[in-house]
Amino acid sequence: MINLTQKPEEKQTLSKVIKLFIFLPLISLCIFLGVWQIERGQEKQDTYNLYLKNISKEPKELHNLHENISEFTKIKVFGDFMLEKQFLLDNQVYNQKAGYDVITPLEVDDKILLVNRGWVSNNNRQSIPDISIVKTKNPIIGYVYYYKNSYMLSNDIYENKWPLLIQSININKKSSLLNKEILPYVLIMNESQDNAYNLKKIYKKNPQLKHYMYAGQWFIFSILGFIFMIILMRR
Repeated sequence: MINLTQKPEEKQTLSKVIKLFIFLPLISLCIFLGVWQIERGQEKQDTYNLYLKNISKEPKELHNLHENISEFTKIKVFGDFMLEKQFLLDNQVYNQKAGYDVITPLEVDDKILLVNRGWVSNNNRQSIPDISIVKTKNPIIGYVYYYKNSYMLSNDIYENKWPLLIQSININKKSSLLNKEILPYVLIMNESQDNAYNLKKIYKKNPQLKHYMYAGQWFIFSILGFIFMIILMRR
């Protein structure tokens, strides 16, 4: 006759194995997330250092539109703004206030360079802010920025109604809308120019600190989990 009952030692061993299978993956996950946050923080710091390095230089005049330009490079370019076709990038915050970034197409040698002219308030959602342009022969000066894809609550609806309210910078869709080739980056216009508005800071000082703080939290969770596992294993 087979004895189906387990000895106390066997039950205790099985209990320890179950606890290990529960805690070890959780502890490993916390360590992984902590390391990942450190790497993210280092990436942010490297990007911020590149930003500071490039914007401290004198702007280079853009002659070859097919030139591969690195992010944050300061450039100056001559062209004509498309007064009748502008975009309002929605859900932009400046000084804790909601508003739009004004994105204006600039015609340069039969191509389009999108220019971010800065932030304007949207206090009244029922009316469009005044984003008129003063004609000038001065060059447009700013730095190159490549917008990343981000999660959107809704897709852009392209209507023949200008200025057009948009949720993201999608170069391909804007190109078909304007029937011209659009350069793959956006020029963030200097604030101290005609036709420029409030300029938001793309990167703040010490952007890595937030990620290091999150990393510390995950490492603390892993230590607490390890201590808790040891206590339970001894019972």
